[in-house]
Amino acid sequence: MNQSGMRTGPADVLIAYADEKARREILRALSYGNLSCREAGGGAEALGEIEARPPDLLILDLNLPDRSGIGVCRLLRESEPTARLPIIVVSAQASEIDRVLAFESGADDFIPRSFHPAELRARVEAVLRGFMSGSRGGRSSAPGLVSVDERAGRVSVQGEPVDLTAREFALLRELAAHAGRVVRRRQLLDQLWGRQAS
Repeated sequence: MNQSGMRTGPADVLIAYADEKARREILRALSYGNLSCREAGGGAEALGEIEARPPDLLILDLNLPDRSGIGVCRLLRESEPTARLPIIVVSAQASEIDRVLAFESGADDFIPRSFHPAELRARVEAVLRGFMSGSRGGRSSAPGLVSVDERAGRVSVQGEPVDLTAREFALLRELAAHAGRVVRRRQLLDQLWGRQAS
């Protein structure tokens, strides 16, 4: 990026993923379009890459060999130079609680490991567009990017409908209601799973 924040060449994407086969699949999926990819096989390596040359976007595995992806995400969010770095979690761990933890730790998006290459590319570009437009202040979604119809229980991204479970919809609605503010894990669990949630 140049000093005005506009992209002057291919977007630099760092892929921090433990499984080499999965990492290669992500690389192939992003090999088309205006993207340049780097790789890291662990959390420490990824943090070193980010410190040496901050990427435009980080794709992060939850199950890194030397530290948790959640820990890496939180560490990046707590540091001023990387607080606004776009982060997409791509993980085989795709339960509702994994998604909650990823978003609570500061991830911008969560994509299950069984992604379609075209979907991954589209979501990477969508997150980059939100960042490059400068409309991510307070870590909220870019205006018009995500539309939530609470009455109908529907969600669309740039006009395209997105299939969500009832619990996923409730999670998104709760996060949207607190746009620009930190929502703690305990608060989400209490709201969505009840006080008995651990």
